[in-house]
Amino acid sequence: MSQSASPSKVLGAIIGEYKALKVADIRRKSIRILSSNMMVRPSFSSSWVSLRHAPDCKLEMEYNNETTKIGLYSKASSTESVYNVTPLEYRLDNNLVKIIYLAKQKLVEQIPTDLPLENPAQIRKFTKDAGRRILYSLAKENNVDLGSDREEESAFLDQIAELLAKYTVGMGLLEDLLNDNNIQDIYVDAPSQCNQVYLTLGGLVNPKLYGKAQSNIILDQDEMDGLISRLRYESGRPFSEAMPVLETDMEAFNTRATAIGPPLSPSGTALALRRHSIDPWTLTKFIANETLSELAAGLISFLIDGRSTILFAGSRGAGKSSLMGAAMLEFPMSQRMITIEDTLELPVLKMQEMGFKVQSLYVSSSLSEGGMSAEDALRISLRLGESAIIMGEVRGKETKTLYEAMRAGTAGSSVIGTFHADSARSVYERVVHDMGIPPKSFLATDIIVISGLTRPMGTQKYTRRVTQISEVRGDNDFMDLMVYDEQKDRLVPTDHFKYRSEKIGSIARSWGISLEKAIDNIQTRAAIKKSLVHLSIVKRDPSFLSTVWIRDSNEMFWKLTEKHGIEYGGVLDGFQSWVGDRVHG
Repeated sequence: MSQSASPSKVLGAIIGEYKALKVADIRRKSIRILSSNMMVRPSFSSSWVSLRHAPDCKLEMEYNNETTKIGLYSKASSTESVYNVTPLEYRLDNNLVKIIYLAKQKLVEQIPTDLPLENPAQIRKFTKDAGRRILYSLAKENNVDLGSDREEESAFLDQIAELLAKYTVGMGLLEDLLNDNNIQDIYVDAPSQCNQVYLTLGGLVNPKLYGKAQSNIILDQDEMDGLISRLRYESGRPFSEAMPVLETDMEAFNTRATAIGPPLSPSGTALALRRHSIDPWTLTKFIANETLSELAAGLISFLIDGRSTILFAGSRGAGKSSLMGAAMLEFPMSQRMITIEDTLELPVLKMQEMGFKVQSLYVSSSLSEGGMSAEDALRISLRLGESAIIMGEVRGKETKTLYEAMRAGTAGSSVIGTFHADSARSVYERVVHDMGIPPKSFLATDIIVISGLTRPMGTQKYTRRVTQISEVRGDNDFMDLMVYDEQKDRLVPTDHFKYRSEKIGSIARSWGISLEKAIDNIQTRAAIKKSLVHLSIVKRDPSFLSTVWIRDSNEMFWKLTEKHGIEYGGVLDGFQSWVGDRVHG
């Protein structure tokens, strides 16, 4: 007769089996979680990337940015996009990673004491050249294959020498983001090692992925410390608990950097990077991405040509500075311009390269010490002769000086600037009540253009739209020339624009034409810009939206106007003939 097991033994066996099942279950789940979010990094980098993405991600676009592979995904469970980056260094085999790591150690020992440290470009060149020699030597010592022949070996050495410079004197993995023209903003929240870098996507790439995106990058604290050290060194500005904000321009990447640290940011250092467009925005680009209509572009071009005083207003990130930069390209090449800004966002250098007459005045920001104030720069600009004045942002003591100059007629041929406000009436309230400008002085403003962030049908996808173009008529009195129609998702003209605009009428009188012909002039400009957008679509060539085409098209418009006068049908026919010859010639 068999004996039954004691109750305690039976209970122990059941508990043991249960524990084994739970451990196995936990282990399976852990492996699944870790594999779905596998984070990797080479030994010479402090940045982590995830090589996997969530199972509900759908690939929308893939492209290469030099040696970096990029995938843009939409998510079934979220309105936020996913930006996956796989740089070359994260695809190298262990032997190559090892020699880059060793080269990084050796490089520190070989930096000469007389290296001109004030020039980041020279430092980068030295690092790359010295690194190339060190990498070649280490590859031979460790029997690491660099290529099948001399040409292939040399090209690959250049690539990994660039990687070495990137992780010693460069911005590390952030460089892959800074070199991608599809990215507008980069954000690293504190603590950096606990938060994935996230982005704002923009441009004309893919309308589905316009807006916020989560990246697959995490920056370790060591990486953040190194980045801040570089920014502090290159800018020469302090960054400490006493001065927890650092703002500087990163000229090598055409980017504005803002860092905040403790005690302002109690969890550690955070970083925001805003990339300036390498190829400046044009009104045709704004038409192409539906920020404004072709008629609105024609109106802005007409107002600029008519020497109007215009404030481009909107909230942060609404695109007002980009729109003002595009409006600058509507000035004739004979017009001299003076820009005043504390953040170098306007396309001054590009316009100078193209033959425009632009003088830039760089002033100190409210967060930095020393340097010339915007008010002083404005006073100087008024003594530099007849010029259009472009204010990067109208916000401080210079506002009073600006309005005094406009009222006295000493502010040059035209004045345009940007302003933080979300409607024409809000601009008035801030200028008059917050800044103390007399209501009569405010009447020197002719036009207010409002850029906004709209959310179609209440979705989380923000779109940039020009929502209002308004004419200043009197003390706190505005008449809309164009307003945003939510149903049509575009700016539409008002009856005031068509029949009763005082500003359009005054420009028409100064040109010796009727209001009706002035409207024809605006519509002809609109048709020209629309035809360039159409060409870019049909030809699949974005260069038709570029600054060069805008410059040459505007110059041709003025030449044809001299020939045909107010017969705008002849102007438009002549323009189409010119375009045809240029495209096919």
